Amino acid sequence: MDAKNITRSKLSKLSNVRFEVADKWYNGNIERMDIDVLTRICYVLDCSISDLMSYEK
Repeated sequence: MDAKNITRSKLSKLSNVRFEVADKWYNGNIERMDIDVLTRICYVLDCSISDLMSYEK
């Protein structure tokens, strides 16, 4: 987000999610993943899901 100069507030508005949701994604405090929200955030940030998430065993 910093590289694209997008604040949490702007991300919230552009992706049509509540600020609290954008804030949780920003801070890595996601309690449950909503694929629709994830898709909208990726669209706004012009990135892939793998840019936002990683899988750890």
